[in-house]
Amino acid sequence: MAIIGSYSVTGYELTTLSYAYSTVDEILVQIPDNAQNLIEASDVRDAVYTLWDQLQTVGQIAASAASASAFFQNSDPTTITVGGIPSGSTFVTPQTMQEMFDQLLYPYVAPLVTPSTSLSDREFGQSPITSANISWSITKKKLNITSVSFSDGYVPTFTSGSQTQTRNFSTATYSQTPGVSQTNTFSISVGDGTTTVNSNVTLTWKNRIYWGKIDLTSLGNPNLTTNPSLASSVGILATDTLIKNLTGANAGGYGFGSILSTSINGPYGGGYNGIDGGGDYLIFAWPSNFTNATSPVFTVNGLNNTAFTRVRTNSIFSNQYGFTGTRYEVWVSNTLQNSPISTLQIS
Repeated sequence: MAIIGSYSVTGYELTTLSYAYSTVDEILVQIPDNAQNLIEASDVRDAVYTLWDQLQTVGQIAASAASASAFFQNSDPTTITVGGIPSGSTFVTPQTMQEMFDQLLYPYVAPLVTPSTSLSDREFGQSPITSANISWSITKKKLNITSVSFSDGYVPTFTSGSQTQTRNFSTATYSQTPGVSQTNTFSISVGDGTTTVNSNVTLTWKNRIYWGKIDLTSLGNPNLTTNPSLASSVGILATDTLIKNLTGANAGGYGFGSILSTSINGPYGGGYNGIDGGGDYLIFAWPSNFTNATSPVFTVNGLNNTAFTRVRTNSIFSNQYGFTGTRYEVWVSNTLQNSPISTLQIS
């Protein structure tokens, strides 16, 4: 209980002190059932005064709340990002507080479209995929989905919420005289009335590069540095069949000698490190339209090395599928390689 203040009643000389109770318990203790006539007038006065004072406080709070604006009125750009409202945002004023909280807590988010299918690279000459069965998951964010369409013009039925859409595409035919690679693109377009989102799945056609070793004992194991005229004879031995059967000579520790690629740089772009001629000549073959195909730079253990000779150039080559639309370059080492090469890079 604390003193509220004092007051005087007209006609009386005494000053009366008024107290306010802090809790309901204090009021009830001061005003019991009065079975023994213990209540004093001041107890009642203080209880009444406490109630009056509390009502005054509530009234002031209510009046303050009533005078506060129910609208957001500030037209200045925001200085930081808060929730869904980025820094520098301005607002058409006035806006209701509901509108402001909606922008803050529920910003617009475009629909999310994710392909659930990927297509592996294929080699020129492989039979085209008669149909590509591709699925996309569509996640609705703030607005309902209003449109779904595929790149071949097909418009499916769809629901307004999150969903999965699948389409069987017919694969386009690759060129019979292709470039370094060729890509078929399949796509889906999803809109929500505000934003249109596209998602693609690609099928890429590529050629192979080949590497390994070749036995030239039938030519007397020539030194092509001193006998470059024998390059054409080596090219005759470097047949398409031999190239397609190369096993890699342990380059990179791989147990294979070819890979689909778009460069001469080696398996997965990592070079031909550790390649081991084992007493034979090293051999490499790649498409003539690759970068530096006719002027490669061989780097052996960190140093440029010119002891390699081109033995076939712009040569018709039949791959494992009988495709002959890509011409090839074939290079061999000028001398026998009797031990592994730690680092062999071609660029």
